Amino acid sequence: MSRLNNLEELYEGLSSSEPVTLFVAPRIRYTHKKSDYLYLFYQKLLGSPNFKIFDVSAVGHLKFVLHQLIKQDAILHYHWIQFSGFWSGAGFFFKLFCVYLFHLLGGKLVWSVHNKMPPDCSNEWIHRRLRKWMAQTADRLLIECESAIDDVSDFFDVPPEKFRVWSHPGYPPQLMPRAAAIEAINHRYNVQIKIQDRLFLMFGHISSYKQIDKVCAIFKDEPYHKKLLVVGPVKKGQMTYYKKIRKASKEIDNLVLIPQFIKEDCVPEFFNAADYLVFNYKDVLTSGGVPLAKSYDKTIILPEKGCLTEQEGENLKFFSSQKELKEIIREL
Repeated sequence: MSRLNNLEELYEGLSSSEPVTLFVAPRIRYTHKKSDYLYLFYQKLLGSPNFKIFDVSAVGHLKFVLHQLIKQDAILHYHWIQFSGFWSGAGFFFKLFCVYLFHLLGGKLVWSVHNKMPPDCSNEWIHRRLRKWMAQTADRLLIECESAIDDVSDFFDVPPEKFRVWSHPGYPPQLMPRAAAIEAINHRYNVQIKIQDRLFLMFGHISSYKQIDKVCAIFKDEPYHKKLLVVGPVKKGQMTYYKKIRKASKEIDNLVLIPQFIKEDCVPEFFNAADYLVFNYKDVLTSGGVPLAKSYDKTIILPEKGCLTEQEGENLKFFSSQKELKEIIREL
């Protein structure tokens, strides 16, 4: 059975040391205990006497190589790895070289496959080749839903037996009155949202794979009281796309654009203020935004793609085309 009953099962049989030495990459952000995926993922294991967990920085990749060389019997769990520029590329190959040495020395590798390919990645052929190597080198692969195993297995040319299923961790909601949330947003970001407005939120990094521009076009024909909020920093390498969204925000009266990083303690303001959460991914396997939205018990509009199709709840509205998305927004 590929679905795990508990996270400890993921590492069973890979190490005989007591406690199990587990290296995690990238780093766990202990300063963001309510929103960091890795902290929430490992929360129960961090206090377990059966595990010694070490999260590693880019330079810190040498730690798991040296540990395996000297003490051996370690596990490395890798979550995200990609590059989007020259210097980022240098770091990317350094990390992969460390993974190669670690595995060569007998270390056990677990890799979480969040997407088959990084969204909006540059140098796609390099990513495809090296991610395939990563998948074939890994002793176990972690994925968020069983329905995607066959597709991802074929994509990376690895046996389905390598996969284990563990759902995305939930996020603890910080609830507050909607009126107070809207007032805080207006004051903090110098915008003018009214309590009577019906708010549709697209939250997170601004990037073309989210097809924000297509949702903006839909709201051009919607009444003024139905507002689209696009909130989040511009993803590296996506400045041209951001300028397209910024131009749309100047032409569409009911589009509110807040292109900046939102501090953890301010995130709840947007999710408490919103009536609907909109996701319009072009091609995606998993999403951290959807579990976050579900924790606030909001109506979520999302595409029938990847593991998103296995999301359950009364407040989910799925669409399979841009025409269907437009119809859903128009009816709300």
